[in-house]
Amino acid sequence: MNLDARWVKIWRDLWGNKTRFLLVTLSIAVGVGTIGMIYNASQIIQRDLYSQFKQGNPAHVFLYLSPFPKEIANAAEGIREVKQAQARRILRAEIKSSRGDFENLNLHVIADSFSIKVNRFNMLQGAFPPNVREIVLERQSAQLLGYEVGDKVTVKLEDDRQYELTLSGIAHDVNEIPFAILGDASGYISMDTLRWMGESATYNRLEVVVQGEEISKGYALDVADKIKKRILEPAGYQVFSIRIPGVGSDPGDHWAHNQIRGFILILQIMSVMATLLSGGLIVNTISAILIQQTKQIGILRAIGASRKQIVSMYLLNILIFSVAGLILAIPFGLVGSWWLANFAARFLNFDVTRVTLTWDVLLIQVGVAIGMPLAVAIFPILNGTSISVYDAIYQYGLSDRKRVSRFEQLLSRIRSINPPLLLSLRNTFRQRSRLAFTLSTLTLAGAMFIASFSTYSSLTAQIRDVERYVAFDARLSLPRGVTKVAAEREALRIEGIGYAEGWAISEGVIVRSDHSESQGIEIVGLPPDSKTIYPKLVAGRWLSAMPNSRQVVVNADLVNEEAGIEVGKEIQIKIGGRTHTFTVVGIVSKHIFGPRIYMDFTSLSRLTGRHNEVDEIRVLAEEGKLASVATQNTLAEKLEERFRNAGISKNNSVTRSSFFSEFTEIFNIILLVLLIMAGLLALVGSLGLSGTLGINIMERMREIGVLRAVGAANHALVKIVLTESLVVSFVSWVMGAITSAISSPILAAVVIYAVLETQMSFRYSMIGLMLWFCVILLIGVFSSLLPARRAALLQVREVLDYE
Repeated sequence: MNLDARWVKIWRDLWGNKTRFLLVTLSIAVGVGTIGMIYNASQIIQRDLYSQFKQGNPAHVFLYLSPFPKEIANAAEGIREVKQAQARRILRAEIKSSRGDFENLNLHVIADSFSIKVNRFNMLQGAFPPNVREIVLERQSAQLLGYEVGDKVTVKLEDDRQYELTLSGIAHDVNEIPFAILGDASGYISMDTLRWMGESATYNRLEVVVQGEEISKGYALDVADKIKKRILEPAGYQVFSIRIPGVGSDPGDHWAHNQIRGFILILQIMSVMATLLSGGLIVNTISAILIQQTKQIGILRAIGASRKQIVSMYLLNILIFSVAGLILAIPFGLVGSWWLANFAARFLNFDVTRVTLTWDVLLIQVGVAIGMPLAVAIFPILNGTSISVYDAIYQYGLSDRKRVSRFEQLLSRIRSINPPLLLSLRNTFRQRSRLAFTLSTLTLAGAMFIASFSTYSSLTAQIRDVERYVAFDARLSLPRGVTKVAAEREALRIEGIGYAEGWAISEGVIVRSDHSESQGIEIVGLPPDSKTIYPKLVAGRWLSAMPNSRQVVVNADLVNEEAGIEVGKEIQIKIGGRTHTFTVVGIVSKHIFGPRIYMDFTSLSRLTGRHNEVDEIRVLAEEGKLASVATQNTLAEKLEERFRNAGISKNNSVTRSSFFSEFTEIFNIILLVLLIMAGLLALVGSLGLSGTLGINIMERMREIGVLRAVGAANHALVKIVLTESLVVSFVSWVMGAITSAISSPILAAVVIYAVLETQMSFRYSMIGLMLWFCVILLIGVFSSLLPARRAALLQVREVLDYE
């Protein structure tokens, strides 16, 4: 066979069916482009976020202690395991936004401000340190508060003193959890400004960078314990807590490292799915070409073309599809990775410096774009070219099968089915291998779509577990010295409050068997019959009403961090410098916001020496029932005003709904990403269904001619194609529902563990199931439009004279 003749045939095959060429090219481009988008975006995020984070020299461990001078940091650097130490003052305050409401503010005062060593940040505008009566705001805080350099801002301290400062600069601090997530703005002032505000010129946080590369939590805590015992305690300073920065992160990791890992994992799973689906579409398309050109294959064989030549010609055809798809996929992947990286940057508050295509990502895209289509197409090509010359030329058209399938026998026995519907059903199930490819494509798309909703439902269920521990309408933090009786009595005097409950909150550490200590753990003293907490027991029982007992309940967060904690075992807890022995009587579910120990209120009061004092008051409009969001906001305002006027507390109150708004926003973003990726899968699935219907019409050309000859109208042919499409859609929905029962818990477990590092509470989403039913029906309708139109335009002479 002449080489030029083969090129002419390949060109005519491609240009003669532009729709098919575009269909296959787009399917390859979607799969390969999605892979490029995800892998390139993950590299951009890791390059820019982690590099900017590491450039700031992040602290491995924080020590919160009583007021100390900056010389303590110099003394800590004398310990061999300490690389660098820095003193910082964190002052809780509020800042008035341009809208007039007050927001939480963390004021930072850093020792040696001209040469910051640990947790460095970049100045975007202005200079650092600011002058007296000036403040620098973190850029996201300034943006959301509505301020620009030169504006006057009002800062209010905890004792209600207010100061007007000039905004002299904007900083970018990637070490701080963004204002949009945590709800706490970040500001930076000088020590001179702190003195002018009437505060002592001391520090309360020691930031330590440990020697070494890979630092474990245990090692960082051991170094902090050494600083505490060798320097701080002998000098008379009290260490309130020792903490690893971040949200469950390891020392030196970005505070959202686990969440970023889960986010990227979701995208990688979806990219693999998109690639598999595009492979199914390629198989169907190649089958269509071979079916349409069966007689051509026979003629080529008759004039001397070898099977090897024919196979190589069709493989070259596939190669052209692949190259065209790759050409589209590369820019699609770059644009998509730019969008995805900037989406993450806005959320995590870092800068995307540049978008580039690295060689490893390019090689992955080339390998998938070229290798995957050739791999999946080789079998149908070998199968299609194995036909004999006689069968190819004389047996093409209506099948001469002598054996009728059981399904067709069953259909023939059902008299109530009208002929067009019977023809649609027979066409649907006639080519079972092709149907299997189409169904697998749509089934995978449906399973991942439903799994996305089920993952969101499971994440929501996880939050519902956490809500058990914040079963209040509003709460208010109280200063030291407020008794339980006084706080509860004052709260119950407020109109609309039907129940009030005081909690004592302290901090301690677990003393291990080797005498090392854990990082700081929150200890809660509450009534055993509390009405503002509904714990979910994992093991053991809840606290019993036994005053001064040595029983505690711990949460799963603590069990995960401290090995050996079990129901019935004794643990050593150090509170206020003294170690006490307690028996673990129960373990409750994970809280997300960290390790916690529960004990009876009177027991904790006695151990801390703060008899009958509470640290927060929790209120309900009605005992045993949560109020609406509007009622919660009203109660919070009344609670805050009442306690402020009574001179008890000047703190801001918190509602239950506002407490969970941050978590909900994060999970909504995860759902959005899941749905975008599921939508891409559905797009590839719809392309596959449309291609299958087109192949079926090619095979049934003469049957369509017969129908035309006996008077079938256009709408009848359209109805046949539409019914066939809807039948395939419905069957795929059923199979997708079955498959989702397996894929949903797997995806939910992977995502929840990656994001929250906890076991899941799985919830299957019926909403996702029914929504996919609506989507698949729409896919069925729109996928049939082009093939149905093509069938309706065919004339009798044209179809009966079809090759």
